[in-house]
Amino acid sequence: MANEFSRRDWLKGGSTLALAALLGNSRANAQNMAVPGFVPTPDNPLRLGTNENPYGVSRAARNAIIEMFDTAHHYGRGRRMELTQVLADMEGVAPENITFSAGSGEILKTLGLMTAFEKGRVLTAEPTYHDLTRSAERFGVPVTRVPVDETMTIDLDALRAAYTDDVSIIYLVNPNNPLPTIMHKDKLREFCLEMSQKCLVFIDEAYHEYVQNPDYETMVPLAATNENIMVARTASKIHGFAGVRLGIAYASETLIRKLRDFMTGSTNQLAIAGAAASYQDTETQDFCRRKNQEALAITYALFDKHNVNYIKSNANFVFFETGIEATEVRDMFRNKGILVGRPFPPFTTWCRVSMGKPEDMEYFAKIYEELFA
Repeated sequence: MANEFSRRDWLKGGSTLALAALLGNSRANAQNMAVPGFVPTPDNPLRLGTNENPYGVSRAARNAIIEMFDTAHHYGRGRRMELTQVLADMEGVAPENITFSAGSGEILKTLGLMTAFEKGRVLTAEPTYHDLTRSAERFGVPVTRVPVDETMTIDLDALRAAYTDDVSIIYLVNPNNPLPTIMHKDKLREFCLEMSQKCLVFIDEAYHEYVQNPDYETMVPLAATNENIMVARTASKIHGFAGVRLGIAYASETLIRKLRDFMTGSTNQLAIAGAAASYQDTETQDFCRRKNQEALAITYALFDKHNVNYIKSNANFVFFETGIEATEVRDMFRNKGILVGRPFPPFTTWCRVSMGKPEDMEYFAKIYEELFA
């Protein structure tokens, strides 16, 4: 279908025609139920386990990447300054408050290394995303984990109480993962301002673009004006860059320089060029948010129908109770051609399912009922 569009239409990544071309391109999205003739199998399953964007990279981003190949053999910064300015304008911060990485995982792992170098301790919630804590523990850093509260939300009061003088970083994920809950913006802001007087407060906002909850607020403005607060974002989620790799850190100029001193990787020009286009392509982002809400509605209806305990999402995944060990549940779904999330201790009888296209979630509902209803 893409061949039916002119190059001019192709390059208008946010236009209706280009978006139609994106949706009609089966080559980039061969593992979903919207592709005619696709049959999920254990060897070629629906990918509902890694919180990816099932619609992939936008046309705007794809064409920017293709054009950058013309100078990919050059050393240099490429469109780095353009992307920096785009993000600075979006967030109301200075370009000096921003740096990039090969995926936000590089930022998290670098902070784990920094904590080891400073002989500190990590304070975090449980369960939550693991790249920072795993990296820290590999270097011998002790980690204090505080259980989430009865609403499955990160317990800021309990984290305060668990703070000790050897803590050098507090790691928060907002929205959290695998629990797609958020911390209330007022409580989180107060916590950041208070605890940043004692140590670095780091907030991972990987799913920022999916949130449609008025109780949520980014902490980027605080990070830009405070010497001990940092925020990470990623293009891996709504922008579909999971395999392209582009992470972003927001912090004071001093903290940005310190982070760069410890980072060992570099960001490639193709990722930078694609992100510069993607972050300006708000129409495709709006489309992905709408489709994510459609997929969530299908999933909620399934669980409501069968009285399943689940956590409503502020991201692009749902956490639901099965009563069966997650390893067994994962095998059950895999045998039916669906990949779901790994175990997340201590909630080992719960399962995380990522949102695919609405057609994928209809199939997920069908298989769920075969297995559990």
